[in-house]
Amino acid sequence: MNLSLRMASGFVVLLIAAMSPHLNTARAADAAAAPGTSGGGSSGNIVATQGPVPVAQLLQQIDVLHRSRDDRSSFALEQRLVDEVVARAPRDAEVLWRAARCSFWISDDPGLDTAHRSAAGKAGWELAERAMAARPHHVAGPYWAAVNIGSYALGLGIVKALSIGLEGKFRSRLEEAEQLDRGYERGAIDVAWGRFFQKLPWPKRDLRKAAEHYGNAIKAFPGNLRARVYLASLYLEDDKFSETKRLLDEVLAAPLGWDPPEDRRAKALATGLLADLTKKMK
Repeated sequence: MNLSLRMASGFVVLLIAAMSPHLNTARAADAAAAPGTSGGGSSGNIVATQGPVPVAQLLQQIDVLHRSRDDRSSFALEQRLVDEVVARAPRDAEVLWRAARCSFWISDDPGLDTAHRSAAGKAGWELAERAMAARPHHVAGPYWAAVNIGSYALGLGIVKALSIGLEGKFRSRLEEAEQLDRGYERGAIDVAWGRFFQKLPWPKRDLRKAAEHYGNAIKAFPGNLRARVYLASLYLEDDKFSETKRLLDEVLAAPLGWDPPEDRRAKALATGLLADLTKKMK
């Protein structure tokens, strides 16, 4: 993490701490009761109180923190705020889809073991289903439900996931999201379809459809680095070494775009895939 991002994260933490509902009347009352304080005399001072931070304001803070979620301290604070708003507003769609988004980031972390990633996916799916119930026909609910189902399924193993009907649930949620806003999250729906067709076992697997969806995402949103990484993984499976290398080089050379943490994760995946390419070419 570079210095400027650490400083920005620290500023956000201090800002939120300063606005915390825990900095309330207790300290003010202590100060008012202390000897030598000025005010309304022995009958007691009138102390201004600060109530809980409004949920809408906490959601804004969560969105700010999400922009640096690959910094551990920022993401830990994001998680704490998410837990707080879910407890305070358990039927609020805006709260619930953000909580599902937070769970997906965990479930997508290649540094975590499979069991933790799968559990996070299941938790995110449940939160997204609640968001869908709270606000039907809004793209965030079905999209975050679909991608969390995908993470949950990968952790279970594809065969087991198919046996308990997760394919149909994934398809129905992603189809709904696609109908509502195909461009949501800048090509992420096409990326999710591509990964779906890429990871299905034979005979359901369809690499042509996977490549088509990745290509659609890249065409519509050239800054979508994840689509390039996954397309490169398809080419590597097919021993198309030059195409694989070209795509990975593009990812590694690309500037950070609208979602820097996502881009950094894509670049990390590209680095790992480049190592696989080097081994395979020997």
